[in-house]
Amino acid sequence: MGHRDEAALMIEVLLLAIAIDLLIGEPPAAIHPVVWMGRLISFLYRCAPKGKRRLYGALMAVSCITASALIGIASAYFADTVPGMLVSAFLLKSTFSIRMLLGTAGSIGRELEAGKIEAARKSLLALVGRDTSNLDTSLASSAVIESTAENFVDGILSPLFYFVLLGLPGALAFRAVNTLDSMVGYRREPFREIGYASAKLDDAANFIPGRLSLLFIALASASGGALRTGLRDHALSPSPNSGWSMSAMAGALGVRLEKVGYYVLGAGYREPVPKDIKRAVTTTGLASAAAVASVIAAALPPTHSILTGYVQVMP
Repeated sequence: MGHRDEAALMIEVLLLAIAIDLLIGEPPAAIHPVVWMGRLISFLYRCAPKGKRRLYGALMAVSCITASALIGIASAYFADTVPGMLVSAFLLKSTFSIRMLLGTAGSIGRELEAGKIEAARKSLLALVGRDTSNLDTSLASSAVIESTAENFVDGILSPLFYFVLLGLPGALAFRAVNTLDSMVGYRREPFREIGYASAKLDDAANFIPGRLSLLFIALASASGGALRTGLRDHALSPSPNSGWSMSAMAGALGVRLEKVGYYVLGAGYREPVPKDIKRAVTTTGLASAAAVASVIAAALPPTHSILTGYVQVMP
């Protein structure tokens, strides 16, 4: 297959995956690739020995990442057929979730606007790992906005970044890394040793996308505040990557984002209100659209424009 054919195929698979995500959403758990990744990780975790857990954790991570990449390679090999393209698009869709992220954040925002604070606290557990039982409306709004910005990176931007860089195998490999981190990449016991490699790999995998998120959020919000606050406050978060997108979002919205006892981003701005969640959702949606457009542009041969180049690479 020629370079131009590969470019057209990559774009078609991406657009089909986006359509599946926006129009259908998440597939049932029984056929969801990430659910099966999680089952494999759980199985390997249960088989862990009592000793040399850091080494075992590294081997576990390599095994899961390799298996995911091999599935991507096999699927991509047949992607120039209609069934192969459908499978490739389905697998690619499983690596990101625009509809679920924006829908969940928007739903919690509506609960907060309606004064349903208890319902919002419970719904927040789908987005954050912190204790939500005592969050007031402002802190709950902050938590939603923070999580939306953070998940823009590992739930949308990073998979797209690795798709354009390494194709479907890269996107699936990244999703394996991120799933490993979400399941075992903790500093507390019993995960400290076995999840060490997974946590470090996730930090490394999100390093470039985390910093690119600053640009996409600034572009989506048309706000110099996103750039200023992102550059100023990104290191205040204990995470080496999520601080970039969260502080950029604080600047884009002009609000103070706080996780009590951990960090304050956008100090000097006003406290967030529920209506700011809708603004965060809109900004994240526009940033996601810009990321997709960037992937399409990067997939095309350098001598072609997005429009004319795509027409010319059509079979």
